Amino acid sequence: MKADPVPGFWSIEFHTRFFPALIWDRLRSGKRKRSGFSFFAGVYLALEICLVLIVAGTPSALSQGSVYGWIIFGIGAAGLLMLLVNSISMGLETTPSFDSFLTGIYFFFVNAGLSAGIFVMAIEHTPLYQGLQMVAAGLVAGYVLGILAGLGLQYLGWIAEWLDSLALPACVGMIVVDLVLLSGVL
Repeated sequence: MKADPVPGFWSIEFHTRFFPALIWDRLRSGKRKRSGFSFFAGVYLALEICLVLIVAGTPSALSQGSVYGWIIFGIGAAGLLMLLVNSISMGLETTPSFDSFLTGIYFFFVNAGLSAGIFVMAIEHTPLYQGLQMVAAGLVAGYVLGILAGLGLQYLGWIAEWLDSLALPACVGMIVVDLVLLSGVL
């Protein structure tokens, strides 16, 4: 069975029928189709070890000029660079599609646009109608960038799935910050 073709991005049908149905399907099912990158527990463990080495080596390397700190930092950075190159090379072998759309990344960008509008509204102390215009502009920008990022970040390979899983908890944090900002504005 052949899937229906995706309508053009700038068409009304894309934004009123296709994309909302895609997001609703992902939210309703609670799972998303994987992009073809299998979960490598060892690779994720290596990624975490590299990040720990970078974090552990940075303070002593920068503040004390420790040779051991620079070595630990260098090993972690080199490992992280190798993992990133490996992930991107795997990602370039696939074609981004809406079947593998990164919904967490999409919601992160939508929430980031909304948060940017709220932040500007809170910092500039604008009247409510102008603030709502800023929030709407941020929301529209986040919506468009979220769709593009949900597709484009698939080129990152397996790291995109890792980032996608981290994006939703980041959204919760942004919502908390938004509520704090709004409590001072309203």
